[in-house]
Amino acid sequence: MVPVARRMLFASRRRALLGVLGVAVALVMALALDGVFAGATRQVSRYIDSSPADVIVSEQGVRTIHMSVSVLAGSVVETVAELPSVAWAEPILFTSDSVESVSGGRRPSYVFGYQPEGRGGPGTIVAGDEPGPGELVLDESAADALDVRLGDEISTLGQTWRLSGLTTGMTSIVNTTAYVRYEDLAGLLGREGTASYVLVGSEGDPELAAAAIEQTTGHTAQTRARFSAEERAIVREMSTDLMLIMSVASFVVALAVIGLTLYASVLSRLRDIGVMKALGSDRARITRLVVVQAAWTTISALVLAVALTYLIGAVIAALAPDLDLVIESASVTRIGTAALVIGLISAIAPLFRVWKVDPASVFRRAS
Repeated sequence: MVPVARRMLFASRRRALLGVLGVAVALVMALALDGVFAGATRQVSRYIDSSPADVIVSEQGVRTIHMSVSVLAGSVVETVAELPSVAWAEPILFTSDSVESVSGGRRPSYVFGYQPEGRGGPGTIVAGDEPGPGELVLDESAADALDVRLGDEISTLGQTWRLSGLTTGMTSIVNTTAYVRYEDLAGLLGREGTASYVLVGSEGDPELAAAAIEQTTGHTAQTRARFSAEERAIVREMSTDLMLIMSVASFVVALAVIGLTLYASVLSRLRDIGVMKALGSDRARITRLVVVQAAWTTISALVLAVALTYLIGAVIAALAPDLDLVIESASVTRIGTAALVIGLISAIAPLFRVWKVDPASVFRRAS
């Protein structure tokens, strides 16, 4: 059955190729939308994902950085560091504001205060040095957008800073990230002797370390993976309505294109199918044949769509580094399954016309 279906599908290579391309384009639209949203949510948690910390401690009940305020007493750092399951503990301060260049360019930003040469700062400094007093490290993509260079002045939190270094990979379509010295940010915020979060390296299982920290301090302690998941979840919740509208619209259009493409493809082969019926093929055999053809077309189109979406992501990364397009296996499975179901329904629908046709009619010449 499969060889027969494949031969019929590719009997007209041009028609088969157009069918696969039509379905693939529809799938690319849906995959790209999901990919942009997945990339945006991952960018929001990039500071956590790139941190060397195994556990993050926050004020009781605070489980994220985004849209949260956490204040911990400085003594919490010492208490945590003394636990047997903890290898090291470092405080960081966090706030959000906009960074602004002298020319007037502005970009929303997370601002982290960390101890020099500590683990709470940028993972990589691609140019310049760590911040000294009154200095700031900024993501290179944001620096390019603001048209600032090393040594230039940049404003945030109502103060002017000297740009001492550049990091990378910390700018998203939403905001960027800046790093200053812990003491500088504490003075500006009036937060001397406190921390927003405590980054912790564990001895052994991070889950056990987190549990010990919570039991000892009474504050919330989460593994890096759990904290990152919470961060992405809150961003998804905040974007649910907009993304739901966009996703539904994308799915409806994509599935409509897929349905129409496969419906038209089967209609164009009605005479061939009629010949098979006239030669003795029953309804079950013809239905299986059409189902296999639809599956071949949809699966081929899905493979092509994934490849094209990866290519689009690479082009976007080169032209717009702030925008990530991430293809998740769950997205491919969900979209591919929906496409296959709609494709099969659309391919089978025209068969009702075939079943009503007199088999002998396919041999008659038009008068």
